[in-house]
Amino acid sequence: MKTFSHAMNLLLAAILLLAVSTSAFSVSKPQAQVGSRFAVRTRVNMGFLGDKERDVLSRDNEPEEYFATNLDKATDEEKIPIAIAGLAFISLPFILGLIVLYGNK
Repeated sequence: MKTFSHAMNLLLAAILLLAVSTSAFSVSKPQAQVGSRFAVRTRVNMGFLGDKERDVLSRDNEPEEYFATNLDKATDEEKIPIAIAGLAFISLPFILGLIVLYGNK
């Protein structure tokens, strides 16, 4: 009976946490804006004016050596273990969870 009470307390806490976290996404009325008497003008300092536009990148003007990481320079045979490890790290927690879930029955 004590475990049932503990489970109910956990369920209630989870529902309360869910209710509190989802209320952050509810739509609320916009707050009143406090206006000022003077308009503030900002200046655009992004370099749109007066700068020469960069030439379009094409095969002719692309440099021969471009930035490449060590993984970019590796062959496909060297990349396969990295891809397999990535898939294993993503899928193993789910497989282990299924084993634990069905092992407890």
